[in-house]
Amino acid sequence: MLTFVCKSCIGVTVLACALFVARESGQQTPARTVLLEVVRNSWDVQRDETLVYVRVYTDGFAEAHPMRKVDFRNIQFETKQLSGGELAALGNLLSDPAVAQLQPEYSRSWGNKDFGYNYIVAIFGPFQKKVELVNFQPFLARKEGKPYPKQLEKLGCTVWRIRSEVSGELLEKDWLKGCAELGY
Repeated sequence: MLTFVCKSCIGVTVLACALFVARESGQQTPARTVLLEVVRNSWDVQRDETLVYVRVYTDGFAEAHPMRKVDFRNIQFETKQLSGGELAALGNLLSDPAVAQLQPEYSRSWGNKDFGYNYIVAIFGPFQKKVELVNFQPFLARKEGKPYPKQLEKLGCTVWRIRSEVSGELLEKDWLKGCAELGY
C-alpha cells in the first residue's frame, strides 16, 4: 500500500491550528503606534539620502536605519526595546507644553551650500507636531549667539541619545558630549 503525504498540506494544517489556538486563548498582539519619528535627509553634490533616523513606538520598541554600513539592496532596521524609564522620560518631554509651542521649522545656514541635512521630527503624543530642523547644530548656534529654544535643544539631544543606543553606531559628530556640556 502506498501512502502519499502532502507536505504543504501539513504546513497549512499546523499554521491553521496555531492561529486557532492563539485566537482561542485570547492572546492578541496590540497594534503598535508611533510615538516619535525622525527622518533624516542629507545631501551633497553627488547624492541625496533619506533614512529613518529613529522611530519610537508607544510600547518602547525603537528602530533606526543604519548609516555606516548600508546595503541598499536590503536595508534592515536596527532595533532596541527602551526601558520603562527611558520611555517615561521621552513621554514627559513630548507632552511638555513648551514642545507644543515649537515652530514648524528651524533653518540655519552655516556657510555650506553644497551639502547639508535636515531632520523631520514628527511627534504623535498628546498633540500632533511636526518640526523641520535644517542644519541643526545647537552648539554652534549658541557659540554664534543664535541659540535654539531650550526644549528644542533637549529634544535634539534626546533624539541623538536614542539614535545612538538603537543603532549602536557612533553619531556623525560628538553630539552627545556637547549635550552633556549643556546639561542634557
